[in-house]
Amino acid sequence: MLYVKAYYWRRVKVLTLIFLIAWITIAVVLPVTAPLLKGLRIFGLPSMHWYMNAFIVIVIGVILIFLYAALMNKLDRNLKKKVSEEELL
Repeated sequence: MLYVKAYYWRRVKVLTLIFLIAWITIAVVLPVTAPLLKGLRIFGLPSMHWYMNAFIVIVIGVILIFLYAALMNKLDRNLKKKVSEEELL
């Protein structure tokens, strides 16, 4: 049982760290690089004004939240499976 617990928490820490780094990168890098991409247009709108940057960062953040939740649910299902297999042994 100890191995399963260590496996689970190691995976949780790695997954959380990856998503935290991704979110920080998007939240910091996109607004900072906005002036470099000023001429780019998305759906006919000038994409790199401050309000579009804020909108894009929020949308990507929400997508990251749902993706993180889905991956954590998958990890929880795997944990339940590993625990039930170990109990049988």
